[in-house]
Parts: sequence; C-alpha cells; structure tokens
Amino acid sequence: MKLKQIHIYGFGRLNDFKVDNIEDMQLFFGENEAGKSTIMSFIHSILFGFPTLQQSELRYEPKTHTSYGGKLVFDSEKYGEIVIERVKGKAAGDVNVLLENGPTEASDFLPTLLNGTDKTMYRSIFSFDLQGIQEIQRLKEDDIGKYLIAAGTVGTDDLLQVEKQIQRELNQLFKPGGRKPMLNEQLKNLRHKEQQLKHAKQQNALYESLLAEIEEINSRVKTSKELLDNRKEEHGSLSDIFKKWPLIKERNQIKKRLLELDGVAFPMDGLKRLEKYNDRLLEISSTLKTVEQRIANTKREMKENAFLVDFNKNKAETFIREWPKQQQEMEELAKLEHVIAGARTEYESIVAELHYSSEKAQSVKCLNLGIDMKARIKETLQQYMRYEGRMKDLEDRLELDRKEIIALENACEAIEKQLVSESTFKDWKVLYERRESAADLEEQRKELQEEVEGLKNRKKRADEIYQKKKSQTVILSSAFLLIFFSMFIWGFLSKQWTLTIVAVAGIVYTIVSFLRRGEGTSPDFITETLNAKREKLKKTEELLETSIGDIHVVHQFKQQLVLREKWKDQFSRLEEQKKKFEESCSLLQKVRDSVDAEEKKLDDIKVKLGLSENFSHRKIEDAFSMLKELQQLDQQIGEIEAQKVQILNGQEKWHENLLQFLMERDIEFHEPAQAIYILQKTLKKEQEKEILLKELGKKLSELNVNILQIQNEKAALLSSLNKLFEAADVTCEEDFRKKSRLFEERNHLLERLALLEDQLGEEDDKIVQNHDELQRKINRLSEEMNELSRHLEEDRNRLAILNQEVRFLEEGGTYTENLHHFRQMRSTFNEEAHGWAELAVAASLLEKVMGKYKEGRFPKVIRKATEYFSFLTDDEYIRLHVHPDGNLTVERKDRILFSPAELSRGTGEQLYIAIRLALVHVLKEEYPFPVIIDDGFVNFDQERTKRMLQLIQNFSADAQVLLFTCHGHIANQFSDEQVIHIQQRLLQPNVAE
Repeated sequence: MKLKQIHIYGFGRLNDFKVDNIEDMQLFFGENEAGKSTIMSFIHSILFGFPTLQQSELRYEPKTHTSYGGKLVFDSEKYGEIVIERVKGKAAGDVNVLLENGPTEASDFLPTLLNGTDKTMYRSIFSFDLQGIQEIQRLKEDDIGKYLIAAGTVGTDDLLQVEKQIQRELNQLFKPGGRKPMLNEQLKNLRHKEQQLKHAKQQNALYESLLAEIEEINSRVKTSKELLDNRKEEHGSLSDIFKKWPLIKERNQIKKRLLELDGVAFPMDGLKRLEKYNDRLLEISSTLKTVEQRIANTKREMKENAFLVDFNKNKAETFIREWPKQQQEMEELAKLEHVIAGARTEYESIVAELHYSSEKAQSVKCLNLGIDMKARIKETLQQYMRYEGRMKDLEDRLELDRKEIIALENACEAIEKQLVSESTFKDWKVLYERRESAADLEEQRKELQEEVEGLKNRKKRADEIYQKKKSQTVILSSAFLLIFFSMFIWGFLSKQWTLTIVAVAGIVYTIVSFLRRGEGTSPDFITETLNAKREKLKKTEELLETSIGDIHVVHQFKQQLVLREKWKDQFSRLEEQKKKFEESCSLLQKVRDSVDAEEKKLDDIKVKLGLSENFSHRKIEDAFSMLKELQQLDQQIGEIEAQKVQILNGQEKWHENLLQFLMERDIEFHEPAQAIYILQKTLKKEQEKEILLKELGKKLSELNVNILQIQNEKAALLSSLNKLFEAADVTCEEDFRKKSRLFEERNHLLERLALLEDQLGEEDDKIVQNHDELQRKINRLSEEMNELSRHLEEDRNRLAILNQEVRFLEEGGTYTENLHHFRQMRSTFNEEAHGWAELAVAASLLEKVMGKYKEGRFPKVIRKATEYFSFLTDDEYIRLHVHPDGNLTVERKDRILFSPAELSRGTGEQLYIAIRLALVHVLKEEYPFPVIIDDGFVNFDQERTKRMLQLIQNFSADAQVLLFTCHGHIANQFSDEQVIHIQQRLLQPNVAE
C-alpha cells in the first residue's frame, strides 16, 4: 500500500498544504519547526483518528484558521486508489473513505484495510524516531537483549514491560521461602490461628452453661426493667397532673370571661387597616400640595424662557454654516497672493538670466514656442554637436596619421642603411645555396645520434628483464619438479599407478617447458639494429666533413633576406598610410562645411527667440525651456488674478448681507468673526430654550396626570375607610378603637385557653373531681417501684459474677469466635491466592505468546536483520545469535561475541534499526504499510550514514519509506525528485497547484 498524496486542509501551522506524486523513497527536508513532526502526526491522525481532549498527545488544532483535517491518497494492489479523508467532528473526527467504485462505510472498511492495526502498533513497527532509537541507551545491561528481541517479534517492548510488571506483582504476593510477601505472612498467621482454635474447643462445654444462665438472668432483668419503667412513667404523669392544679383553676376563670365577651364582631386586622388608611391619606394630602406647587413653578419657568420675537433662526444658521467657507476663501486669498508673489519672483529671475529687457519680456507671449520649434532646435543642435564631434575626431586622427607616416619613413631609412650592395648580395646567395646540403646532413647526423642513444638504453633494459624472467623460470620449474617428484614417490609407494603416471607426465612437461623458455627470445635483435644505425652514422659524418661553405656568410645572407622583407613591408604600409591621410583630409573639409551650415541655422533660431549673438549654441535648448516656462508663468499669474477677483466679489456680497441682517436686530459688531460669534451664541440660547420648553411641557403633562391619579386614590381610600367602619358596626373612629380593644382581649383569652387545654388534656376534668384518689395512686406506685428496684439490683449482682467468669474463659477467645476468625483468614488467603494464580496464568500465557513469536516470526527477522546489520557495519559484524535464555549476542568477524550493551552507541542504534526494518520486511505481505523515519541517524558517522541511506534506498523497493530530516548532508544524498523542501512549499502562494 503506497502513499501517493498528502493534502492538509488545516493541521497545526500547516494550511492548504499539498504533496503529490510521493516516491517509494521520499525525503521531507526542513529546518526545526518547519512542520516535519506535524506531517508525521497528520498521517497517524488521518489513519487512526485525532487524539481526544483527555489524551496527552497533541491535537494540532489550527490557531489562525478554522479548517482542521485533510486527506491521504493510497495506491493498493487489492483496492486500487483509496482516498481517506478526516475532518473535525466527533472526538476522533469524521472520516470518509472513497474507493475507485465509489464511497464506502469507513467504520467497516478502515479496520479491514489496516488489518486490525491500531496507532500504538503502527508506531511500534512502522514509525520510529530518534527518541525510540535512543530508548535502548536508557535500558539496563540485562534488559537490552530482551528489548531488541521484543522489538524484533512484535515491534515494541510493551510485552516485555508487561512481563516485568506481572513478575513484580507475583513476587510481592508470594515468594517461596520468603517472609515479607503478603501470602507468606497470611499463611504463617493462618497456622497460628489453627492452634488457638484447637485450645478453645476444650473450654467450650463450661462456657456454654455459663452463657445459658447469663441469658436467663438477662431476660429477667429486661422484664423487671420494663415494668419499672412503666411504673415510673405512670408515677411521673400523675405527679405532673397534681402540680397543674393552679392552671386548671385559671382555665375555669377564662371560660367565664369568654361567655361575657361572646358576640363581639370586628374585621380582620381592622386597627392596622385603619392606621394604614389614615397614614396614606396624610401622605396623599401632602403630595397633592407638592404637585400643585410644581405645576405653578413649571408654568412660570415656561413663561420666562419664551422665544425671541422676529428672530430668523434658519437665516442665522445659514450665516453660521457659510462662515467656515468664508474663512477658507480668506485663507485661499492669502495662498493666491503667495503664489502670485512666487511666480513673479521666478518670472523676473528667468528674465534676468536670459538678459531680456522689460520690452522683450512683454513680447515673450508672442514668441513661437510650439512643438515644431522645439523639434527644430533639438534636431539642429544634435546635428551641430554630431558634426562638431566628428570634426574633432577627424582632426585627432589626422594628427595620428601624420605621426605614423613620419615613423614609417624613419623605419625605411634605417633599414636601407643596413642593406649591402646588390653584387655582394648575389655572391652571398651562391654560398648560401651550397651550404643548404651541408645543413641537411647535419640534421640527419643529429637524428642518427639520438636513435643510437635510444637503442643503447633499450638494449640495457631488455637485458635486465631477460635475466629476471630467466631466474623466475628456474625457481618455478624447480618447485613444480619437486611437487611432481613427491607425487611420483607417493604414488609408487602406495601403488597408485594413476597418480604415478600423472606425476611422470608432469615432470616431463616441466622439463620441456623449461628448455623452451631457455631458448626464447633475447635482446640480440636490438643489437643488430644498433650496429646498423652506427654504420649509417659513420657514413653521414664522412659526407659532412667533405662539405664546403662559410657558415658566417650564410648567416649574413639570411639577415639580408630578413631586412629586405622587412623593408618591403614597411614601405607598403607607408604608401597605404599616405593614401589614408589624403582621404581623411578630404573628409575633414566636408565635415567643416557641415558644421558651418548648422551654425548658421542656430544663429537664425537665436534671432527668432530674441537671444543675443554671443549666446552659446549649446544653451539654446535650455533657453527654449526657460522661455516656455516664462510663457506658462505669465499665463498662470493672469489666471490666479482672475480667481482672486472672483473670490473678493463673493466675500463682499456675503459681508453686506450679514451687515444688513444684524443691523435689523440692532446688533453691533466690528469684524465678521465677532458677528458670527454673536449669532452662534444667540442661536445656541434659542436652541436651548426649545429643548427646555419641550422638557417643561412634558413635565407639566406628567404633573397633571399625577394630580389626577392622587385625587382618584384619595377618593378610593375614603371609600375603603367607610366600609371598614360598617364592618365593625360603628360610625366613628373612637367607637372603632374601643371595639378593637375588646376584640383583642377576647383573642388573647382564647389563645391562653388553647394553651391550657394543650397542657392539661381531657383527663384533667376527671382528676379535678377525684383529687384524693390521685394522691392514693401516687403513693401505691411509689411502693411498687421500690420493690422492683430491689429485685433488679439482686439480678444485676449475679449477672456481674457470671460475666466475670465468662471473661476469664474468653481471654483466649471462644471456640466459635476463633473458628470464625480462622475461616475469615482462610477465605482472605484463598482470595489473595486466587489473584496470585491469575497472575501466574497470565505470565505463562505471555511466555507462550512470546515463544510463539520467537519460533514463528523471529527466526526470519533475525536472518534478515543479520543481513542488514552486516551491510550497515561494512561486514564488521557477521551474525546475530539468540540464546535459549532469551539473550541476544552479536558475532564480530573475528568470531568474538558481544552483548548489545557492549556495543557503541552508534552500533547499538544500527542493530536496533536493522531489527526494526527486518520485522517490517517479514510483515510486508500481512501489513504493507509505509515506513516513517524521523531523523534516526544523527549519531552515525559519515560512512555509516551513507550505508544507512543506501540500505533505505534498497529497502524502499519492498516497502515505501518516508524519511524526515533537518540535516542538509542527508538531503544531498538523494535526487531532486526524492526530496520535498517543506519551507519552500510553505512560501508558495498556492501549494495545491
């Protein structure tokens, strides 16, 4: 299953991040915090779900945007292209799966696709980083081998940790021969309790008889106590009734007074209601006076704040609204004055710079300063400057040509002085031709001498090589003869005739080969060639001695030949230079004529522009620009003057209207600003009056409503008061209060009567009628109580004696109690033992599972890990061994065994990586998932890193590898197609494209 595409909608700092066409070996390169860990976590989250809020793992929720999630695209042999998309939703996110034939149910398909793999298993086998690799360095020496075995069987040391935990709990519960474990202590206590139980069984008979007597006395004591309590309760009740006699008398008097007050009627809470009505009427009267006074004050205030007569508020607002515009126009007038002054200053400056008189300056506006004149000036000036520059160049060139001609003439004269006469030159030529043949012989002699010398050296080297080969042949032949002769003797003595024949044949072959090599080639052919070359050299020297000729004359002849050729060359150059000089003179005259013509045109332009004759030609173009600017300034001054007049006329009209408006209202002012201030102040007062009058009118309406409500409430209260008097059957307040006091007395007596009835009860009437009988009952109950107390005291004394005897027997515990404690301790022991048995079974099952993995999968993993580890260490370590006790050792090429703890840090990490990759290789058919590695090689040197990367490249042919790193030297080991630069992708405006 190959990962083809990563598309992150939003995850951590990555937003709309997309990677297409992921290779079998893909490297993600980026600096720290570029997003490598984010991409790894994104792959885990899309496959297995986002971490929940309760988990400690980071969720990578975006902080700068709302999109959360993304999708992965896989290519599977079984299902084709698979798109897995997971976005924000429930705890683990909402996941959708799209196959080539359409969408499918993710909850059913994903477990099938992942073959039951969860996030923990995937990280343990297919995803590892530097932290996981360095975990091996934190283990104890005895645990490293087991950790590597666990990593090679199930991909993680979780089972190893579980095994340790179970064994630790087993040892805490029970240890053979131990004392401190829980089961050991409970077993010891159980045996001691069993001995106590046997002793208690013997004392059980006496104990039972004492318990029976105690039970009988306790029953009798209980009955006597209950009877005594009843008598005490009855005696107390009668005594209380006897004490209540004054209360009974009071009750009779209350009943008599109530008969006198019978028929008094009074409304409920009548007095309170009367006081309430009176208080409210008093408040209403006071409030009514206050409201009437406020109405009078409000009307007076409205009269005092009436509007001014004949004040046009709209016109005043118009003047105030237009005042900022008038101020702005005054500021604009000041600016226009400033601009006019600046323009006039600049105008006068340009006139002075052009040396124009005042009359000429007035006529500037009539000058032709159009585009045609500007183009004519520019074109004429360019032609003039071009011809003038050309003329200067030609003059400089003529001067150089003149100097060149003089130099060539001097050179020709110098050469002519060195030449000999023609007759002498001819004589030297005859001698030179005769000397040419001798020169050829001299050259031939030198060549032959070099060849003879080379053949001598070659012969010397050949002799040395021949002697060396001859010595080697003798040694080799002697060795073979010795071997074959030994074979012959051995075969002859042991009667192995085949071996004997082979030995004889070998001896013959060795002798023949030696003789042939002895007759081989020697350096004689080099000697023959050397003699022939020496003979030829001798003949050449004889011919050279017979040659004639003067060498000095030949040398002088050669010099004359060189001088004559040089003179011809210099003379030819002289003629050519003279011709060139004449052509340049003709061209210079033409250019001078053109310069004069252009100068006349420029003079004509100066006249048209009104410039003086001595005005520089080169400044005509600047003068044209200044004249153009002068025209523009003159036009600008005129336009500004017109604008100024228009503004002044508008201001004058506005001031006249303002003056008329204020004079009609007898308002005096000195400046427009003062008038506007007075208008603003007056208008503000009128506006404040308007607001105040609105508020006062509203207030007056509210007061009128209030006074009406108060009057209505007063009438309602008077009506309620009359109804209250009617309910009490009175006509005035004084009678109402008298009847209220009688009604309160009756209520108080009823409450007291009810209290007495509760205290005395219904039996009190009978008791009052039999007062003497009550006294006799109290005396009889006192006698019965004394008799019961005496019998109860006797039983309690006997019970104390019996309890003392029982306590003596119970000091060692009763049989039943000891039996109960024994069974309770045995039950507790059985429960703890059951827990120990469960842990023991779990340890056994775990051992069987590890054994199954070791027997089935682990041998394949070890074979493949051996291959990878040997490659990584450059065959320094050749084999891995797993011992019966579960320990792992490594065999070096010198056959020395090492435990993993004895390896260096880098080698130990290589061993761990080799085992992990071997496990992935073994599981590739069952779990064909991509392998994710995060910077796992930082502790490797350059050579081991190179071999590690080569191994991963080869491994990617079986399983896709996604490598994340921040190290540039690792990224440089891969091709451009295999490297994804994360930071470059983040800087692109649209990564998806």
